[in-house]
Amino acid sequence: MNKITIILIVLCMSLSPLNGYAEQSVEDVLGRLEEKMSNIKTLQTGFVQEKNLAIFDKKITLKGKIFLKKPRLFAWHTEEPTRYSMVIRDDVILQWDEDIDQVQKVSMKDNPAFQTVVGQMRKWLSGMYMSLLGEYNITLLKQNPVSLKFMPRENTMAYNIISYVRIVFREDERYICEIYIKDKTGDSTLLRFTDTLLNTPIDDAAWKVKPRG
Repeated sequence: MNKITIILIVLCMSLSPLNGYAEQSVEDVLGRLEEKMSNIKTLQTGFVQEKNLAIFDKKITLKGKIFLKKPRLFAWHTEEPTRYSMVIRDDVILQWDEDIDQVQKVSMKDNPAFQTVVGQMRKWLSGMYMSLLGEYNITLLKQNPVSLKFMPRENTMAYNIISYVRIVFREDERYICEIYIKDKTGDSTLLRFTDTLLNTPIDDAAWKVKPRG
């Protein structure tokens, strides 16, 4: 699986808000998330990503930043230990890493797999949570702070890749605290969000795929 697909699948499992309202159904929870996320127009957040690779019995830690501006801009910048950037504008993906030091361009129109993954990711980032009921079996694990478990349904793209996803929300319901993804291969990814800012101006440099210097 290539780097774009892995990152997008991880990002598909991201970004929302909620908290403990007694005896809520999953539909109630998702509806509340959808309502809250509709007010978020921009996002900038740091992240720490811990990847455990089963075949090597090894953990890799990555650090960087994520930016979102509705309706058409998204950026993922890994800063440590190596630099990698991916910027999505509408249906075009640009990526760069310091090893190759070249900007690569991918059209989602010509890549149905990318189009499917990005389409799902945009549902998460735009707060269209009710539509996820058709793609995942969703369980409310905990109400305070809210924790949800997503298990892909059969005959979905995620079913062949992901065992389950667990998401924990901040106590103030404003955003996600962490995402844990267990792959069918035995690998796992823990993504923690730090210093999250909502509805604040984003510097134009965030949308540059190749960093300066």
